[in-house]
Amino acid sequence: MSTTITSAPADRALSRTAIAGAAVFLVAYLAVSPVAGMFAEGAVPLPTDSGAQIKAFVVDNPLAAITGALLQAVSVVGFAAFARVVVSRTGDRAVGIAAGISVAAMLVSSAITIASAVLAPDLSAETHSMLRLASFYAGGVVNVATLGFVAFFGARQLRAAGLVGKGTAIFGYVVGMLSMLSVISIAVYYASIFLPLGRVGSMVWTVVAAIVISRRSGR
Repeated sequence: MSTTITSAPADRALSRTAIAGAAVFLVAYLAVSPVAGMFAEGAVPLPTDSGAQIKAFVVDNPLAAITGALLQAVSVVGFAAFARVVVSRTGDRAVGIAAGISVAAMLVSSAITIASAVLAPDLSAETHSMLRLASFYAGGVVNVATLGFVAFFGARQLRAAGLVGKGTAIFGYVVGMLSMLSVISIAVYYASIFLPLGRVGSMVWTVVAAIVISRRSGR
């Protein structure tokens, strides 16, 4: 009950925060490839490529790596703002903890990427490979799986509080399941499809949920 007893100005402030956070979460992440691509030459190596290939790319394109990492960090700061609104309106501490882990994982991933770009010439190929893989898991599986937890259980709590409707809640459940299934990619390569599906789906859900929360809070 306490989650619904707030003043109108407070509701409006929370609504603006939710929308702004969700927008930053989506837009900043979608900007990673085109903006970083402006500073890159050649194909971006995969986490499974050789250390020599990864090192060669980073040494030649440090600004691309750094720019992409910074945009990813900005993106999760937006998600943190959205998640904070969800927790403040529902009181669900588990959602808050999952959101914190998700944000921390991406920030760690970004920090690893920036450090490897700055120190690129002095690091061995094997070190580059290990750092790239660590960044991939932190910003990939850990980040996406916990995004899914927030989407799934956040949708349930928002629905219970009357802040979103059935459709938005179901959308959150579907997105949440897809995101959490990304953990399978650790053992099964083909399950990596759940990573982009879950990540982008979670971003779209936050935007939808933020808009619905704003509209219902204004009634």
